[in-house]
Amino acid sequence: MKNQLILLTGFLGAGKTTFLNNILHEYEGFRIGLVVNEFSQTGVDGALIRRDIPNTNMVELNNGSIFCACIKDTFVDSLVAMGEQGLDYVFVEASGLADPSSIASILDQIRTFRQIEYAYQGAVCLVDALNFAKHVKVLVSLRRQVTYSRAVIINKTDLVDEAGLVQCEDAIREIKPDMPIFRTTFGRISLKELLAGTASQAPAPTESTNTADTRPITVTLKTTETVPGGKLREFLGAIAPMTYRIKGFCKTEEGPLEVSLVGESFRIDPWPEEVEETQLVIISSVGVRIVSDALAAAKACFQQPFELK
Repeated sequence: MKNQLILLTGFLGAGKTTFLNNILHEYEGFRIGLVVNEFSQTGVDGALIRRDIPNTNMVELNNGSIFCACIKDTFVDSLVAMGEQGLDYVFVEASGLADPSSIASILDQIRTFRQIEYAYQGAVCLVDALNFAKHVKVLVSLRRQVTYSRAVIINKTDLVDEAGLVQCEDAIREIKPDMPIFRTTFGRISLKELLAGTASQAPAPTESTNTADTRPITVTLKTTETVPGGKLREFLGAIAPMTYRIKGFCKTEEGPLEVSLVGESFRIDPWPEEVEETQLVIISSVGVRIVSDALAAAKACFQQPFELK
């Protein structure tokens, strides 16, 4: 069966890209299409996707949610183009605050008006064990991600104790009592086994809450300065409390670094490729205030001119 489509959802930093790389290894040998979606203008996740898997075609859709009118037409066009290639599987990695409740309507539109048929296998939602119970109380999109999934994977289970994991599971089952839940770290779980062991569910489609008005404030910091590692960490520490997510690549005195920050949890790793300029995507949890806060922190930490927009 061709054109099987699987949607991957999950909050910012839940581990979707790591899980997707594991999927690519598991499905090696098939013809695969990837749609990678980010809210920011600057794409970061695409650089982290494995490029050594043959017969893989990837499209990056940035600067909005694929379920929002701002880039939904581009998403539809991408699925039409992939559908014409007769791929075995198409995996869609949605942005962290995506509300996927309109996916069935989008696929119906493609079938009706473009004559492209997708066999939708459902959505799989990744949950950050450390932060989900806190964020789901205030973010409608996270509740929608659970509602419209066939299974939930609790990732990063090594970061919390058993009581924290039970709290996370309770928060999930409060939304959907019969939800199949799996625990893992680093996205290490077989998608084939997960799909074989769960039933595809199709809640009634509704309108997505992703609109231009609900889009999170996102800015990108750029500088060509070779930043001291200590100053970079100082900058990240200063703005972390005001963000949901910071990610990107940095040009530092320690060499190229990949930065991944969720809340106040840091991960800074060596990056194997040259970085001509620092580019950090900053997704705000405090609205437009992030602009002034990031500007003040950057002025205190960087010596050379930088761009923040």
